[in-house]
Amino acid sequence: MRSRSLAALAVAVVTLAALGRADACTSIRLKTTDGDVIYARTMEYAEQQEAGVSVVPKGTTFVGTLPDGSSKGLPFTAKYGFIGMNSHGVPILIDGVNEKGLVAGGLLFPGFAGYASFEPAEAGRTIAQYEVVNWLLSQFATVAEVRAGLAQVRVCQGPSASKGITVGPLPLHFTVHDATGDSIVIEHVGGQTKVHDNPLGVLTNAPDFDWMRIYLSNFVNLSAVNAAPKDLAGFKIDPTGQGSGMLGLPGDFTPPSRFLRMVALTQTASPVTGPDAGLALAMTIIDNVDIPMGTVRDVSPAGIVRDVTQWVGAVDTARGRYYFRTYDNKNWRYVDLKEALAKAGTTMQNIPTKLAPDYLDVTATAKPAAMP
Repeated sequence: MRSRSLAALAVAVVTLAALGRADACTSIRLKTTDGDVIYARTMEYAEQQEAGVSVVPKGTTFVGTLPDGSSKGLPFTAKYGFIGMNSHGVPILIDGVNEKGLVAGGLLFPGFAGYASFEPAEAGRTIAQYEVVNWLLSQFATVAEVRAGLAQVRVCQGPSASKGITVGPLPLHFTVHDATGDSIVIEHVGGQTKVHDNPLGVLTNAPDFDWMRIYLSNFVNLSAVNAAPKDLAGFKIDPTGQGSGMLGLPGDFTPPSRFLRMVALTQTASPVTGPDAGLALAMTIIDNVDIPMGTVRDVSPAGIVRDVTQWVGAVDTARGRYYFRTYDNKNWRYVDLKEALAKAGTTMQNIPTKLAPDYLDVTATAKPAAMP
């Protein structure tokens, strides 16, 4: 199978960073009572991504991209087949799952990401930051393996321009989970690689993960239990309806508020059993950070930029299914990992998300998801 030069393929992906801000990605991980691990994440962007599900067979070969845009970085061959979401059909995954149940996702990390400086002598083990998800999913089966394997690579800032197109820096940090529920966050700050345990399973954007964990201390009063009435000098004050224990939970779309909201909901939700119940819970929780068109805006030289939740993905690691829904189609669909890899053979495939729920082609199936 021929090598894939991601330098040229990346243009469609990284060009998006220059067109509109996208600081609102959110991800969560849940475990059911019987040990199934469920992952879900949102993807926000101002510019339409034309997303698709990439099917990447075992044995696919890649070459890392250097900061000058050349394909002379780390060569690697996929030990495991994997699937996940792309942009514009380019097989550089934003998130996904491999056949061992390892899940990896890249989320925007603006203002804090700082990758290793490029060293020509280290070119042979260098990859661009937007190639990390592909590398993780293709090489590792567990979080423990990821921890040990991070020393194998040098992650550098990818090219800021390619083929005459100026692109954004695309700052990323990464969430990683395996089929046991073990979770970590990988951040590159000040040229150093930092690996954080993530027992909460939640990640959003900036500031860094250490700051986010400290931020939770401001909300230790939050509870799933309604507040008790108070008697003030004979004047009784009753809670107004249900949910008074969560009074003060931020509802805005800033990264810290989304982080807190996801921690609060994932940690207080009643335990569920089985993958269908796990998916229903994860899909319900992740809906709480959906951004409607026009609710979040920024002003650019080209005019008003409106951030929006373009798609939401979810993974059932036990059954090897990648679920998704889009802004225009709220019906959850899924691609079966084993089936898609079997149909793809030795060739990478792309399944556009705009296809109808019952669409079937010769490579893979995007199936309507039957919810309990």
